[in-house]
Amino acid sequence: MKIYFFIGTTAELIKVSSVIKEFKRRKIKFKIITSGQGKILFSEFIDYLGPIKADISLRYKGGKSSVSNFVIWAIKAFFVGICSLREELKNLNRKDAYIIVHGDTVSSLLGALIASFYRLKIIHIESGLRSFNFFEPFPEEISRFIISHLTDIHFCPNSWCVNNLKKVKGVKINTFQNTLIDIFNSTIRLKSKNPPIANLPRKYFVLIVHRQEHVIFGKKQTREIVGHILKNKGNLTCVFIMHSLASVFLKSININKNSLASEGIIPVPRLPYMQFMKLIEGSEYFITDGGSNQEEAYYLGKPCLILRKHTERIEGLKQNVVISKFSKRAITIFLNNYKKYNRKRILPEKSPAKIVVDEMVKMQ
Repeated sequence: MKIYFFIGTTAELIKVSSVIKEFKRRKIKFKIITSGQGKILFSEFIDYLGPIKADISLRYKGGKSSVSNFVIWAIKAFFVGICSLREELKNLNRKDAYIIVHGDTVSSLLGALIASFYRLKIIHIESGLRSFNFFEPFPEEISRFIISHLTDIHFCPNSWCVNNLKKVKGVKINTFQNTLIDIFNSTIRLKSKNPPIANLPRKYFVLIVHRQEHVIFGKKQTREIVGHILKNKGNLTCVFIMHSLASVFLKSININKNSLASEGIIPVPRLPYMQFMKLIEGSEYFITDGGSNQEEAYYLGKPCLILRKHTERIEGLKQNVVISKFSKRAITIFLNNYKKYNRKRILPEKSPAKIVVDEMVKMQ
């Protein structure tokens, strides 16, 4: 088999890392192509994967982050990818050449389109998730919808996802959990004497607000909701993860670096995966607008409030996860009663990554 991973972000690498590790364990050769959407921090995964790097890298997007710049980059990246990957892909046999994409990023869509152009088989990991709303998450829901119609082999994290794909072509395989759970469990098992961040208070919650539909297009509503959370957080300290759009957002609600302490906020830069999961593990609860964070909270059994109207995942719903729908009443109820959402940690019966690789080996 000729196997290529097409990835564009560190978040994608996190989720496919267990599949990569399983390929390496079985000594199955593969190549990694990076799209240039973001800087992929391979160095953070040396302990888990050993030495690893991109085999082929398309040009890094760089520049100022904006919607228009991103659209221009995506169009360029598609045509650059078609041209620069020509020598690598043009003569491959479709019967045994696979491009693996993950999830719903624009890079995953680009990888699927390039694979389709060269008539290679497309494997989609984390297939079948649906919010059934093209504007949340945006543009990810659109990306996922298109990828599903191009894919030859769908690896789905549960039977609900399999059912969502009944009208599209391709083989559907249930991995019973997301491949994320493999690296998650490996990370949680690691013992560390040091706290994930310095001067961490005994009781805190973690807040992530970073999606463009919330901090750019829906900024006014998000400003009100975050203000409501900070007013009603009680004596808990807020650990605010400072993604690239987060600091701009904080300024928009008149909170600057000098006033963070008075608001009971500790700003924390994006953390390596192990430190981030240890931070979540030690928190009282987790408030986020991220989809993968919903799964991580579910695996931990940690109370989690999702700052969205729609989610593409079912993990934790009606258990430890509450969808806020931007209702102040629902948020207040969660903040006042978060302890009742604590659940037991989730342990998979079988590694999803092993299921993926087992099925691919059968294809030979």
